[in-house]
Amino acid sequence: MGLVRSFQENPYAQAVVASPFISLVSTFVLTCLITRIVTGLRSTIAQNNTEADKKTPNRIAYWVPFVGSAISFARDIEGTISKDRDLSGDGIFSYRLGPSIYYVVNMPSLVQQIFAQRGTVLNKQKILEWFMKTTFEDNYATRDEHKAFHGHHNALNLMLKEDFINEATGKTARTVEVEAARFVTSAPWATPDAEGKPMQLWEEAGKVKFNTDGSFDANLYQLTVHYMGQIVIDMLWGKALIKNHPNLQTDMWDFDEGVHHIVTTLLAKVTAAGRKAVAARNRLAVAMKEWHEAVAVKQSGEKPDAKWGALDDISQIMQDRVKVWVDAKASETLQKTNDTSVLWGVNVNSNKNVFWMLLQIHTKPELLARIREEVAPYVHLSKSGAKGPDGLPKLDIDVDGLMKHCPLLRAAFYETMRMNMSGLGIRQVIKDLTLKESAADAAMFGKRKPQSYTIPAGTTLVLANGTMQMDQRIFAEPEKFKPERFIEEGPDGAPRVNMKNLHTFGGGMYKCKGRYFAEKEIMIFSSSLLVMWDIAPAEGDELVIPKMGFAGASRSPVEDIRVRLTRRYE
Repeated sequence: MGLVRSFQENPYAQAVVASPFISLVSTFVLTCLITRIVTGLRSTIAQNNTEADKKTPNRIAYWVPFVGSAISFARDIEGTISKDRDLSGDGIFSYRLGPSIYYVVNMPSLVQQIFAQRGTVLNKQKILEWFMKTTFEDNYATRDEHKAFHGHHNALNLMLKEDFINEATGKTARTVEVEAARFVTSAPWATPDAEGKPMQLWEEAGKVKFNTDGSFDANLYQLTVHYMGQIVIDMLWGKALIKNHPNLQTDMWDFDEGVHHIVTTLLAKVTAAGRKAVAARNRLAVAMKEWHEAVAVKQSGEKPDAKWGALDDISQIMQDRVKVWVDAKASETLQKTNDTSVLWGVNVNSNKNVFWMLLQIHTKPELLARIREEVAPYVHLSKSGAKGPDGLPKLDIDVDGLMKHCPLLRAAFYETMRMNMSGLGIRQVIKDLTLKESAADAAMFGKRKPQSYTIPAGTTLVLANGTMQMDQRIFAEPEKFKPERFIEEGPDGAPRVNMKNLHTFGGGMYKCKGRYFAEKEIMIFSSSLLVMWDIAPAEGDELVIPKMGFAGASRSPVEDIRVRLTRRYE
């Protein structure tokens, strides 16, 4: 009785009884403390279990029941995974996020085992359906029109075929031979202050300024991604698409800047970037619908609206995809949302990688000189002295030579992807799956022996590419741009390039369909611009790599960088 009376007379106890709000808050705080203690103990036990052959993956401790680590993820997903990766010490650990359990994989040998699984064990179909619904607002057309969607998906397999790769890279190389000198043109004005014909769309995007000494100031990111986009979109979809929708690329990059807001749904409505991205996405869908309808009319033997012209410069793969949509009687929603996603996907990674690659190489004069020397036999001024249609220098580009004999340039591309690309690979676990660390990876992570983990069906696997690529155990000095890390001695003693533990193109049945074209595309664009242009800061003495933000699978700069461009050949 004395204990009860003592409790009743305690002022804190009286306050709790008198105020339901304080009572609720106190209960919530107590529950969170208990949850943190229990989950913390469980995590510590798992973390210290380094001797068992089989191990339950460490579940990261959290405070709020049911919610789990969702708040930390929403605040800083990469920072959260990086911190817990280092604390855990394992190649795999898990999170509670609301009602679901997510297993984050952060070890190369485990990633390879995941890539080897069939769709009956690991599947990303539902993730894809969710992504198309959330990001492109397809109202589950990807799910409900299964046959039509997979017909379109199979048509994209042409990107793996040698005929497509040869056609696409050949057309790209021939175009870039002329367009490299037109990264910035001299045509719009006779003098910097004079008036004349408008700038090119990519020059407008890059806010180009023409200087009296013949140099040009520009925002390098916007200039690069729009320049590349113009060439690649014209090559794949034909020139009429951008001609009829001149703001197409502006919308595409506005969408990309806000895509991570759209994915979180709520942010799409409450943030300026989210609302801007949604509006841009909707305009892109209109453009892709109109383009599709024009091509479909031509394929039916009729004449499209005159504004579309002959439509005879469209790549075979895009013509085939139009036919798939028509033959499968695909809905307008399925067509326009998937075509918008392909337009974005073709541009979102390659264009940004060339920007970061040019910038990184130009901050290292010795590396720049070595790469220019390496590519000189394969990318050079036309030996015949040929000029482009506006009198600017023309290049000759030997794509095979670039791919076979320029390991340093290729390694610089891989290093750029390592530092720049940060997407998450997500798989649903359909059947229980056991993953085992390799002995080499276990040693790399400081473990005495490898351990195996069983991942239960009904959970989700996450491949944390960005954090793996910046893990100092996997890549020494990850903050430094060191292309040489991907170069090794080949059987013949010559240097060769090996991606090693870099998985930016995915793997297994989910490997990127456009990877072969993308690699050649980046080698063509980067080498031609390195040969034709010098890049220096518009102000100051040194180029400073801008801070990376988040957008799409590849990062954008938080702020664009203003540079001074000087043509190396007149």
